[in-house]
Amino acid sequence: MKKGKVLLFLLVIYLTFISLGLPDSVLGTAWPVIHEEFRVSSGSAGWIAMVISICTVISSLQTATLVRRFGTARLVILSVFLTLIGLIGFGLTQSYSFFIVFAIPLGLGAGAIDTALNDYVALHFKAHHMNWLHGFWGIGATLGPLIMGAVLLNKWSWRSGYFAIGGLQLAVVIVLIFSLPLWKRETRVEEATIVKEKSGPTILDTLKIPGVLYSVLSFIFYVGIEASIGLWGSSFLIAMKGIDIGHAGFIVSTFYGSLTVGRMVSGFLTFRWSNRFILYGSEILLLLGILTIYLADSDVVILGFVLTGLGSAAIFPTMLHETPKRFGISNSGAVMGVQIGLAYVGTAGLPFVLGLFAEAVSMIAFPIALVVFSLILLISTIRIEKITGKDEEKI
Repeated sequence: MKKGKVLLFLLVIYLTFISLGLPDSVLGTAWPVIHEEFRVSSGSAGWIAMVISICTVISSLQTATLVRRFGTARLVILSVFLTLIGLIGFGLTQSYSFFIVFAIPLGLGAGAIDTALNDYVALHFKAHHMNWLHGFWGIGATLGPLIMGAVLLNKWSWRSGYFAIGGLQLAVVIVLIFSLPLWKRETRVEEATIVKEKSGPTILDTLKIPGVLYSVLSFIFYVGIEASIGLWGSSFLIAMKGIDIGHAGFIVSTFYGSLTVGRMVSGFLTFRWSNRFILYGSEILLLLGILTIYLADSDVVILGFVLTGLGSAAIFPTMLHETPKRFGISNSGAVMGVQIGLAYVGTAGLPFVLGLFAEAVSMIAFPIALVVFSLILLISTIRIEKITGKDEEKI
């Protein structure tokens, strides 16, 4: 493919990741209003998040089968369309039970394409492309709570927020349909990669590769931090810092905004520093940001969310891009699928447990849990480097 068409194809992939990021933190922003309307406990959001995550795991682990059946382009379009169904369904539903039902297509829509595109970019593009790819996810994750926060500040129904975001998803589906000729050019490459993965190690064999268990732990606790901030950040600010719901949504959006900016900047930092150096520095900054959220008063707590976002920025894309280096190109696809698939254990389980703990104690559990999660992430990273570490060349 010519350079111009490669760039256009990358832009389509970036747009897809914007669409995947849009719904990720909207529920947490709107939940303080939703749970009162539905007359359910504040911790009930954890069940919705768990259903979304379980469905995402299922679709992630079925990537190879789905690509063979639908083709890469159709799978991408189907993924975004399912997300659209889930969002519009949230806006239309009149009960908590149906909220759970519409969480199913939302989760299924987010999973399979995530694994395929991440492995493709890790194998075929340099580290800065991986950072920028997830930076565009951050644009979506930033826009989501901003849109919902604006809706709530204007005293409109939270349903209007879901309809607005659903409209953006529809626009993405239309763009993807018109991009089909570009996807056809790349489908053969991605299908070849996935077929190779099928003949590789099983999940149990993959977990036995030295360092993979610690890598999975890293992914679980990183995404657990990210998901917990999206789901419980607003509730923590309202309950513990006395901030109103509209401004709480804005503050949470600064986490995603900082994460997005940080990923764009990190793409350029990879030209100067190694992935390992960036990863350690990011995890230390993440811990500093969480401590700031814990200790700061309401006037400066936004600084903690900004620092946490900047610290989070490079962690996920850097760990993904390190996969072929850590575990070998031949194992890359299998390890990538296990990392992303099992990472959703963190998305589903950790915010759920945090919600139960916060309901039993108070929302002070939120920053304390994040500190514990970040320490486990740092320790796991140290162990991975000791097991798999070699002299790393700068990207």
